[in-house]
Parts: sequence; structure tokens; C-alpha cells
Amino acid sequence: MRQLTDPRELRGLAILSQPGTVIQTGKDEWDVRSQSKDAYYTVARSFPADRKAKILSQATWTCSCPDFQTRNLPCKHIHAVMLSLKLAGDVEEHSTPARVENAEPKILCPVCKSASVRKWGRRKTQYGIVQRYVCHECSHTFVIDKGFSKMKNSPKTITLTLDLYFKGVSLRKIADHLTQVESVSVNQATILWWIRKYLILLSKYSEKYKADVGNIWHSDETTVFIKKENEKRYYQWIWNVMDAKTRYLLACQVSETRYVKDAQKALKQAKSITNVRPDAIVTDGLMAYKDAIKAEYFGLGRIQNPHIRLKDFETKPNNNILERLNGTFRERTKVARSFDSVLA
Repeated sequence: MRQLTDPRELRGLAILSQPGTVIQTGKDEWDVRSQSKDAYYTVARSFPADRKAKILSQATWTCSCPDFQTRNLPCKHIHAVMLSLKLAGDVEEHSTPARVENAEPKILCPVCKSASVRKWGRRKTQYGIVQRYVCHECSHTFVIDKGFSKMKNSPKTITLTLDLYFKGVSLRKIADHLTQVESVSVNQATILWWIRKYLILLSKYSEKYKADVGNIWHSDETTVFIKKENEKRYYQWIWNVMDAKTRYLLACQVSETRYVKDAQKALKQAKSITNVRPDAIVTDGLMAYKDAIKAEYFGLGRIQNPHIRLKDFETKPNNNILERLNGTFRERTKVARSFDSVLA
């Protein structure tokens, strides 16, 4: 959204920043709450009859407030509706995943950390041919460690194991699949060790990566079952915050309750790892988000209160990208049944 300079646009933004002030009552009709009294004004939109395409700039706006009736010019209530439509359009636009460019990592010598290296023939291994490099500074020859160095099994077997695990296949069934299809005999303890090893490597990489995120975020919560003494079905809440443009998971927090302080932890984590202040944070109807988002983000960005609270699952904009993440997570937890602790 562009920076606003017109006084009535700024007043319209102030109206939009408060929850429940712009309510759509029809296809082209809204109720906008008054700032000075406990009442609502009706804002309506119409388009020229001879135009097939309904373009926002071609619309004619009316409002029942005294300001519009006197001046016949767009008032703050009309600007509040126009800004809400623009914001909803931005949410839909940013919900399309951005294309991520593959960047070649810089090759450094593992001994002296020099970048002055060049190709030095190739090396034949049991898993294929790999490129060798030589360092001009210390004359050390090496190959790039892609995370599978000194591993007995092939990278194909290990990546296949990880893929099956995150698709919800149990450790016992993964071991059986490797034996029957890949002719590789691996026990369940080895598979669990691989999973823990490469999850640690991925988490270290994600901590170094600075997310170039967009201005539209989504937040949602789901449940996970944790084993607890004398409790048969004890569950806790997992809070996720995701960027709509890059699908980057900005925050993930676990809590025992679903109060404002719990929602605020995930939002605070998302704020700490990025320098972007979102124009909109899309959530479901949970009331805890209202005060949590206001406490963390009110007045920090171009939109004073970036909270967009969805009234149902079908109306756009929706929260489907996080619902999809929760579905993938439940595929894994359905097999695991429950976890021994929060750190599991």
C-alpha cells in the first residue's frame, strides 16, 4: 500500500485500524462505524452500466454521513472501505508463492577458509562421480561435503527415508520398505538417528537464513498430544506464523493454553527474526489474536492495526496456507500417536 497523505484517507485508515469498524452487508454495500458516536453509516458502491469490467477506479461511491451529504466528495468512511478492499486484494496477491531463485553457495577451502579455489579433476565413488577442488592458498584438495560425508548408506537411501518419514510412514514400515524395494537392511534406531541428525542440520541452516519476507503473514494454531502422567488425552497447542509470499515459517511455539500471552509468544518470535512490519496478519476467529497482535504490532507499520480476522473458511482472503501446513503436521502426529515431551 502507498503512503497516505490526504487527511481523509488518514482518518479512514484510523477507522480501519480498529476491529469491527467496516462490515460488508451486501455485494457493494458496507456499514462503517462512526468515530464520534455509537452509530454506523452506510457506504455504497456502483459502476457504470455500460462497462462490462468493474474497475475500482471507475466506481461511484456514496455515504450516508453528513460530510458526504454536504460536500459530495469521498469521506473518511468511503476511504476506510476502499482501503479495506485494497488490503484484501494485497492478501490474495501475496498468497501466491514467490519464485525462489537457486543461489550457488560460495565454495571455501575447509582448511584455510580461502575463496581462491578452482576445479581439480573429478573423483569416482561408489555413489557416483563428484567434483574435486584445489585451494591456491594452501594447495589443499577437497570435495564439497553435502551432508552425507562418512555415511555408510547412500544419499538416495537417506533422503528417501526422510521423505517417507515426513509423509507419515512409521519407522518400522520405512525399514521394511528399504529392505524390500532398495535391498538395504537398516534398523529403526538407525533411521531415527538419521532423522535427528538431518533435522539439526536443517535447523542450523534456517537460523542463519534471513528471511526476505513479504508484508502479508498468516497465523494459526493446532493441537498435539503430549504424554502426561495420569492423563489419557493431554494435548497442547502449536502456534505457527507463516509469510504468504515465501511460505517461510517465521515462528513456531508450543503452549499449554490458548490465551493472549500464548498467541503473543509466536508473534514476538516472528517479529524478532525479520525486519518487516506486516501490513496484514490473517488469523481465524480466535479472540486471543485481537489483543496479541495489537500488543506486538499496533502502530509499528503503515497499517496501525494489521489484524484481519476471518469470519469463515470460504470467504476470501482465507487462511488455507496454514491449514495445509497443519494437515501435513497431523499426518506425522497421527502415526506417532503422541510425544513424550514438548522437545520430542
